[in-house]
Parts: sequence; structure tokens; C-alpha cells
Amino acid sequence: MGRHGRLTRPGKYTVTDTNGAEQAFFTSEDTDIEGAGRICGDADGQAATPCTEEDLEAAAKKGSVVVAVTIDEEHN
Repeated sequence: MGRHGRLTRPGKYTVTDTNGAEQAFFTSEDTDIEGAGRICGDADGQAATPCTEEDLEAAAKKGSVVVAVTIDEEHN
């Protein structure tokens, strides 16, 4: 389920749940970032496309990012 994402500084974002609680997360070189129109990729949002950290940051600065965050606890 997507949540609104916000850039707090380069590489650090927060997501807000439906109750208004914020959770911070960081991106790194191995973060899998995919977009479907708002971050990068198909303008009609029909297909997920690999995006760069720069794409994500630019979209977050516009305030148009809805994100789904999955944490890999094993860091694989």
C-alpha cells in the first residue's frame, strides 16, 4: 500500500501512514527504486521502470511521490 513520501535531506525520506505517523528511511546505492510515471518511467503509470536516486529526490521535492517501502532485514 502506498504512502506519501517526503525528502528530509539527500538520501533520507519519511513516509506517513494513514494515522499521520512518520517513519524515516534512507536510500543507498543498492536501493531498488522503481517508478510508474511520477518518479520516472511511463507517463501513464502503466509499467514500473528502474529509477535513479536522483529521479526519486527530484520527484520528492515536487511533493508528488507515493511510495511503498520494503525493508530487507538481511540487507541482501
